[in-house]
Amino acid sequence: MNMPTGSVEMDGFKGAMSRLASGVSLLTTLGDGGVPLGMLATAVSSVSAEPPTILICINRRASMYGDLTKCGAFCVNFLGVIHQDLALRFSSTTARECRFQHDRWETLSTGSPVLASALASLDCRLDRGVDIGTHCVIFGRVVATKIDFDSDQSPLTHFNRAYGGWHPVR
Repeated sequence: MNMPTGSVEMDGFKGAMSRLASGVSLLTTLGDGGVPLGMLATAVSSVSAEPPTILICINRRASMYGDLTKCGAFCVNFLGVIHQDLALRFSSTTARECRFQHDRWETLSTGSPVLASALASLDCRLDRGVDIGTHCVIFGRVVATKIDFDSDQSPLTHFNRAYGGWHPVR
């Protein structure tokens, strides 16, 4: 098998990754003084069902990274298409002070903010982190879940640098 040599251009890599559809999640944690913090993530994955473990990938320069690792707990809220405005609010650096002023928020086990209308929420304790390049792969032990079994909304997805929904192929 022929393997390409040399390095991959960052723009080429980012362009290729934009062609992978991903679910959009809202990561939340608590900062100093119990201040709620949140950021969007598309790099979220199940790792193990026994024990229940997930992984999230966060750029170590992200403003929430230090608070999340210091707190040692976070919640992953799976967003639906009805949350597009919320996703835009959390992706804007100018709207930080009003991110949690809308919607209804709850807590489960760790105290991390749980979006009441999320498709599902995974409340986690930080297990460990592994630094890879600019990011940290954080493994979280799931300690509580909240699932909206009554919802028939489509999940919010991100593809080709835009938000969209998901529809089954018939």
